[in-house]
Amino acid sequence: MLSLLFSGLVALILLGFYVYAILTAILAAICLSGPNCQGYTSDLGEGVATVLSLVGGLVSALVVAELAVTTPGQQLAGRLLAASATTTTKRVLTVITTIYVLVWVISGVLSLIVGYMQHPNVVPALTSAAKSWLGLAVAAAYSYFGIKPSGGTG
Repeated sequence: MLSLLFSGLVALILLGFYVYAILTAILAAICLSGPNCQGYTSDLGEGVATVLSLVGGLVSALVVAELAVTTPGQQLAGRLLAASATTTTKRVLTVITTIYVLVWVISGVLSLIVGYMQHPNVVPALTSAAKSWLGLAVAAAYSYFGIKPSGGTG
């Protein structure tokens, strides 16, 4: 149980860094697209750009992996608990996991709308993160719903 708590804490911290970087990049893109922007540059700085790419990939991989092993309609992360886990423990894990996935989805959708659709290439790291998120979101959907690309019979 302790390793589950530690892993969850690390995952939540990484998600927090990712959300912070996304919001910083979105604010920069909006500001830089208007007149008289002060306080932002298009490069964001090495730290935010690294978090967008590296931590964004880790957070996305965690979501894709979780959705890949979860049957549609089944509780997220339910397989992590022992059969003897209490109902409260199961509910807490389900709520935390669901919030994690929703925050990832909301952050990704916002980055896609602002960084790729409304203000493409104003903040290149945000545009890149938005494109990556879109690809990973498609992979997550394919994994969760068990969709297999149909192979042509060439």
